[in-house]
Amino acid sequence: MKLSDFFWNVEADKRLRGIDLRQADTPAEDTVVVEDIETGYKTSFAVPVILELKWEDLRAMATGEKDIAPLYHVTRVCGYFSRVENFNPSKIGELKDRRKGNYAIE
Repeated sequence: MKLSDFFWNVEADKRLRGIDLRQADTPAEDTVVVEDIETGYKTSFAVPVILELKWEDLRAMATGEKDIAPLYHVTRVCGYFSRVENFNPSKIGELKDRRKGNYAIE
C-alpha cells in the first residue's frame, strides 16, 4: 500500500486517528503512530510494514483484531511515547492498573 493511501484510510476511518509521524535518521526507520479511539490504544507502524501490507490487515492490527507481531504498542507516559515491549514487569503492572477517568478540577 502507498503511504499516502494509508494516511487517507486512517483519516476516513471513524475508529482510528493519526497521532504522530516520527522521522528517523533513515526513511526505513520512520514510524507512524495511530490511536484506536474506542480503546485508547496506540500502535506504532513502521513505514516498511505499511508499504508491505493491505489496509484491511493494518486496520485489524491497529484495532487489536489481528496479531501485531511486526508492530509496536506505545503508550504515553510522562508526556512522551514509549514502547510497551521495552517495559519491565513492574511498569507493565502499573500500565494495567491505570484507569481512564475525568480528573479535571472543578
